Amino acid sequence: MPSTRVDRRQFLTHVAWGTAGLTVASGVRPSRAVAATYPDWIAASTKPPKRGGALARASAWDPPVIDPRLTQSVGLFQFAGLVCNRLVRHPFADEASGPGDLALKGDLAESWQGSADARIWTFKLRKGVKWQNVAPLNGRELTAADIKYCYEGYAKEGVQTFTFQEIEGIETPDKHTVRIHLKTPNTLFPHNLAEPVAVIFPKEVLEEDGDLKKRMIGTGPFTLKEHTRKVRVVLARNPDYFDAGRPYVDQYTILSTPDAATRLAAFRTGQSDIIWLASLSEVETLRKTNPNAIVQAYHNTLTPFGVALAQDRPPFNDVRVRRAISMAVDRQKQLDTVFEGHGILGWGVPYIYYQDKAPTAKDLGPWWQYKPAEAKKLLAEAGHPNGFQTTLFYYEYFPQMTSQVQLVQQDLKRNLNVDVKITKLDYTSYYGRYVEGKWDGMSWGFQSGHAVGLDERTYHYMHSKSTKNFFRVNDTVVDELTTKLRQTSDRAEQRKLAGKIVEREYDQVLRMWMPYSNGFLVVQPHVRNAAAGAMRRTDAYGSPTIARIWLDK
Repeated sequence: MPSTRVDRRQFLTHVAWGTAGLTVASGVRPSRAVAATYPDWIAASTKPPKRGGALARASAWDPPVIDPRLTQSVGLFQFAGLVCNRLVRHPFADEASGPGDLALKGDLAESWQGSADARIWTFKLRKGVKWQNVAPLNGRELTAADIKYCYEGYAKEGVQTFTFQEIEGIETPDKHTVRIHLKTPNTLFPHNLAEPVAVIFPKEVLEEDGDLKKRMIGTGPFTLKEHTRKVRVVLARNPDYFDAGRPYVDQYTILSTPDAATRLAAFRTGQSDIIWLASLSEVETLRKTNPNAIVQAYHNTLTPFGVALAQDRPPFNDVRVRRAISMAVDRQKQLDTVFEGHGILGWGVPYIYYQDKAPTAKDLGPWWQYKPAEAKKLLAEAGHPNGFQTTLFYYEYFPQMTSQVQLVQQDLKRNLNVDVKITKLDYTSYYGRYVEGKWDGMSWGFQSGHAVGLDERTYHYMHSKSTKNFFRVNDTVVDELTTKLRQTSDRAEQRKLAGKIVEREYDQVLRMWMPYSNGFLVVQPHVRNAAAGAMRRTDAYGSPTIARIWLDK
């Protein structure tokens, strides 16, 4: 891919010829042994990195808006983390000890410390950090006042209000010190600031434009050179980035490519450097034409997708109905067929926060087991002996998702006589409808893939008052446990509380998780330092690691 302008029409023309031959044949089931040949971690290159070149990727997502206050969409944060920084961050691929390394590192802050009661957090900023040399910022220095303005802005409106409204006040004793006072203790607060969505935006753009929908300016390794909706995003190297010498590539282009076969063909023909594949069949098919491609077998610690039920209204406000629906779905069949045995049965809170090994089917409790006869009996007890009709909408994040949704539809009809009318939407329509709660019945829901920290995965996604509670969880026990968890500093006690939250979630079927493939990150043989973390995919919310990628060619 040349470093000059990339034209989407030319791009699609170059790859279209190969799409038909890349469709995975039905019934192809590579063995688990094949999956074992791919490492789950690719260590950083020991070679000295090279500067220059251009990186490109065909993406399934398009940002609904580029205002970070108004969306948590991966469509935006697949590049926003490269234009902007956060106060703290998680390790880049070339720094991490492995995919599960969740240690916090300084980003705009070089150090931080909490008070004994975890209500006051003080951050010391790096000196000499500059905003990108683009009007109206024109390369001025970042100061503590910028952090204060940004966090107060998040608290006023948008999807992150719940995170930042816990701030009681912010002091700026000097231009490189930020002191944050919380309304209640939160031992996990710095982890919330490390979330990929907590990027720092400038006041000048918001005050001049009235919103952040037209342009994005930050302090990050890349400047936003072009954003054309449903076409492409082009990022250019920021020569004034505070981490001297980085990024290594001169340009990063993300082409909006909703069609999976076209994305696969783009990688095959060298027009795309990074691709995410959900199945072994896709990997093996691709390697027939690209045998030198580098493959990382990703091992997930949670499931991002599941059946979200409108549990604030009938019939799903009855726990018996939720339990019946859950027991009527054959999750193991999905795992064996749709995901070819490479994946997980499904759970919502990352297991690494409450136990050492991934949960087994037994660990998931009685309502996660496939027991259609018991499910039918339970639904009859709830007053629905003849089933009922409902709806479900979804967006096809990956090709296998449609098959998965249809299997759920078939299970519910066959086992409970529940008729589910399915509607497939485009990404922007689906995302807006789901996160704004403008739906009844069912949706193929998600918990945002950005969330890494324990507080975000529990309190922020399950507390009844949270604006991120997309599954509409409203459980007093969960509210109490998640609140207590964030006020506990002892790691052992945190694990116990997280385990209790999970047990309650499973028992009440508050979020009905579905199986998910661990998936595979595949890169061209010349791409270095692109490994994905346990909850930070390089091509998605883990995009900041792209600043450390270099091209060995």
